[in-house]
Amino acid sequence: MKKIIFFLLAFSAIKSFAQTSMIDFGNMNEKNQDWVLLSDNVMGGITTSDVEYTKDAVVLTGNISLANYGGFSSIKTKFKSVDLSNFNGIKIRYKAANQTFVFTLEDSKYWTEPYYKNAISSNKNDTWEEAIIYFKDFKEMIIGQPTGNKMPLESLNKIVRLGIMTAEKKEGPFSLEVDYIEFVK
Repeated sequence: MKKIIFFLLAFSAIKSFAQTSMIDFGNMNEKNQDWVLLSDNVMGGITTSDVEYTKDAVVLTGNISLANYGGFSSIKTKFKSVDLSNFNGIKIRYKAANQTFVFTLEDSKYWTEPYYKNAISSNKNDTWEEAIIYFKDFKEMIIGQPTGNKMPLESLNKIVRLGIMTAEKKEGPFSLEVDYIEFVK
C-alpha cells in the first residue's frame, strides 16, 4: 500500500511540474521533496553543506573544501523526465553574496555523459537579483570539464534533472537563496 501511495504522489509531482512554467520554492507544499542535496562527499570530498526551505525560498549553504579532490555542492531534482522544448531559458530570482553559481541541465542519468550548465553571478550582498539564462548559451560539460560545445537544443525535450551548483572551486563559505525558477519563452 505504501508503494502505491508513493507512486501516486511521485506521479502527481511529475505531472504538476510538467504543467507549470515555474518552480516557486516559497509556495511549495511539503517544501518540494523533489530537490536533494548533492556534494563532493559522493566522491570522497569533505565539503559541508545544508539545504533549508524557508517560507520564501530554498537556501543552500556550507563550506567548500578542496581536500580529497572536492570542491562543489549542489541541489538537484530527483531523476524524472521533463520536456523544456517549449521554452527558451530560465529566469531565476536569487541572493548569492558575491558568488557565482551554475544552473545545470542533464539529459542522462549517467555521470560520465555530457551535462549542460550556465552561470549566474552576484555582485551584491544580501540583495535579491534576477537573471535570465538562455538555453542556447548553456555549455556542454563532461565530468566537470568543458567540451567547447553548446547544449544541443534537441536535448531540451529529454531533460532528466535540473540543478544549481557552486561554481568557483575555491575553499570557504558559500550561500545561495533561491525564491523561484521560471521557464521563459
